[in-house]
Amino acid sequence: MLILAFDASTPVITVAVARAEGEAREVLAEVSASVRGASETLLPSVNTALDLAGARLGSVDRVLAGVGPGTFTGIRIAATTARALALATGAALSKNSTLAALASPALSGGQPEVLAVLDARRGQVFAQRFPAAGPATRIYCERPEDLFVEGSPLIVGDGAVRYRAALSALGSIPPDDSPLHRVTATGHVLSADLTPVDADDLV
Repeated sequence: MLILAFDASTPVITVAVARAEGEAREVLAEVSASVRGASETLLPSVNTALDLAGARLGSVDRVLAGVGPGTFTGIRIAATTARALALATGAALSKNSTLAALASPALSGGQPEVLAVLDARRGQVFAQRFPAAGPATRIYCERPEDLFVEGSPLIVGDGAVRYRAALSALGSIPPDDSPLHRVTATGHVLSADLTPVDADDLV
């Protein structure tokens, strides 16, 4: 199964093309671009990722979209693009949490628990704790100084970078330039269950 995954809910557009065989998932290409405007950046990034993977849009079996939390405009553009591409190609649709995608690389690297934190603006963060074994917590939208989590997780995301002073007491935070702070389409490929959804559910 060929997967086209993308996310536009943060200031960086990310697109990946991957192949899934059973539980095994191989990323063939990933492209990231700073947002000039998600409407201008997303489709060119999709075309670039497909070209790098040596794949055609018509061969995509599954379109996987990140559905936030994040910027409303970016989420809306990603959902609309996913629905249009699926309609044009006949591919099935799937969706995945942007916080799950953010946490996934660290969890795959052996971290026992990860707190994924995205800057929600206006002095708040979106945060969700992901243990390696067991369900994730609900998504919190709070001021970073009011956030409380059990344990001592690895804290990743642009919210962790921006509010390092307020969040450092909750766990360890990688250096600001760590790739673990970036949402990636590869993270979506690793963390999504790929259950098909109706176009009306991709909101």
